[in-house]
Amino acid sequence: PTEKDAQEDDDEHLSPDEASVYRACAARCNFLAIDRPDIQYAAREVSRSISSPTRGSMRALHRLARHLKSHLRAVFMYRHQYMPTCINVYNDSNWAGCLKTRKSTQGGAVMHCSHCIKNWSSTQALIALSSGEAEYYGVVKAASVALGCRSMFRDFSIKSDIHVHTDAEAAKGIASRTGLGKTRHIDVHYLWVQERVRSGDIRLHNVKGTCNPADLMTKHLTAPVMIKLMNLFGCSHAEGRSSLTPEA
Repeated sequence: PTEKDAQEDDDEHLSPDEASVYRACAARCNFLAIDRPDIQYAAREVSRSISSPTRGSMRALHRLARHLKSHLRAVFMYRHQYMPTCINVYNDSNWAGCLKTRKSTQGGAVMHCSHCIKNWSSTQALIALSSGEAEYYGVVKAASVALGCRSMFRDFSIKSDIHVHTDAEAAKGIASRTGLGKTRHIDVHYLWVQERVRSGDIRLHNVKGTCNPADLMTKHLTAPVMIKLMNLFGCSHAEGRSSLTPEA
């Protein structure tokens, strides 16, 4: 079949019975993704088609199912550690990752030293006009989540500083300056991060893209890269042959 025929086949809607099965499976994947960083992005993608699934979305669901079948579970290791003094939040964005809506995907992870306590993958509500703008919106999301975690810690009488890590210099530049600058189309209600950074309430840091665990929640990755990023979470696949590690 030609590329046009393949595209038409992908856009063909499922029958009512097939659509019902698709929705049930997608909902289950979405539930599993709550504590499975390796499938969070894929589960979110298949869930986006839940209202009107197509042959293409069904194929994506099959690929996700094959991954889950061969990697039955993921194990988080929460080893003993001294009480950390800061909350590290890693974030990443994939500019215009959706080919249909051209909206960007943002993901992040909250680390309490070596312990992962929260991670997310979501579609940005606005259409970013540049990768730097998309990354900045990711920083805003990460900062808001970090503030929520700090408030929760304060309920337990735990004081923590906030450190936000991004692999985008442009996003760090926007967050570190005052005002819109050349990015005049950004809504002003996203600029509260600048005040927090300027006051020292939030500290921004650069992180290499290859060492950013949030990369796992924004795009499809190869198995070796997934293994590396899962290890950054203190998380690994387990249960015998379900491991991502190649068999001897």
